Amino acid sequence: ITTYNAMCWLSECLGSCGTNNVIVVDNNSTDKTVNFIQENYPSIKLIQQPKNLGFGKANNIGIAYALKRGAEYVFLLNQDAYLELNTIEKLIEVHKENQEYGIVSPIHLNGNGEKLDLNFSYFIKENNSLLFDALQNKNIKDIYEVPFVNAAAWLLPKETLMNVGGFDPIFSHYGEDNNYCQRILFHNLKIG
Repeated sequence: ITTYNAMCWLSECLGSCGTNNVIVVDNNSTDKTVNFIQENYPSIKLIQQPKNLGFGKANNIGIAYALKRGAEYVFLLNQDAYLELNTIEKLIEVHKENQEYGIVSPIHLNGNGEKLDLNFSYFIKENNSLLFDALQNKNIKDIYEVPFVNAAAWLLPKETLMNVGGFDPIFSHYGEDNNYCQRILFHNLKIG
C-alpha cells in the first residue's frame, strides 16, 4: 500500500488487510499517517520516504521489498480502498487456475459497496459479459478478460513482475497503470 496523507482511510484500509505480510510505503505524509501505523499496526512493515515519489516509484519499492523476501504474489491496494474477507486468497486461487493472466483484480465497488466503482464500470464495459454479470450481481465467473483495470487493487504474480518489471518511473502519478497494462498485453499476458 502506498500512502500519502491517508488518515481518513487508513483504519478501514489496513483493518481489512490483516497484519501479516503487509508493506506500507509512505510518500512523506504530513498528517498523522506514519504515527497511526506505528502505534496501531506495529507488525506492518513501514517504509518511509523522504519525499513524495509518486504512486509507481513507491509501489516499486514495496514490490522489491516483497520479492526479496520470497513473495510469490504481490497485491497492490490503494490507500482509499479496502478488501472483503479472503479477497487475496480467492484471487490467488483464480490465478493458479488461469496462469495466462498477468494481472488479476477483484470487482471494484463504490465506498458503500452497493454499486460498481465509476472508474471500474467505465473500463469493464469492454467485456459485456462481465458488465452484465457485475451489474446483476449473479453468475459471476472466476475470471473475465479485460484490456485494462485500474491499479486500485491488483494481484501480481512473481512471474509477471520478473518478466514485465515494475512500474515505469517516468510516470509520477496517473498513467502508470495504463502503461503497465500495455506492457502486460505486449508480453502476451492477460488482464482479468
